[in-house]
Amino acid sequence: AITFASILSSSPTPAMAVADCFQDCLKNCKKVAPKDPDYCVANCQEYCEQDDRTDGLSGSISAESGEVGLLGGTFGQGTVPQGEDRPPTIKIPGLDFTSASGKKLIGY
Repeated sequence: AITFASILSSSPTPAMAVADCFQDCLKNCKKVAPKDPDYCVANCQEYCEQDDRTDGLSGSISAESGEVGLLGGTFGQGTVPQGEDRPPTIKIPGLDFTSASGKKLIGY
């Protein structure tokens, strides 16, 4: 039988590489302002140059305010770049996070 504890213990380990602030910011900005790349570049440069950021991206002082994703935060994965959080890799009958309906269920 599969227990909740076994599902949690099968969660992926966090990536050790820190995401680049400018690249992450630019990628996310282009989603909300796709027709204004100059706006994104200028705002991301200004944002990433702040010396008191706590977003967990390169150059930040901590990951306190970073995105934690599906299994982050108290589950131990910590801060992850947006879109790189992953569900457990364990197969649970009836739950398929790779199918269209499964992705919709978790917001992808």
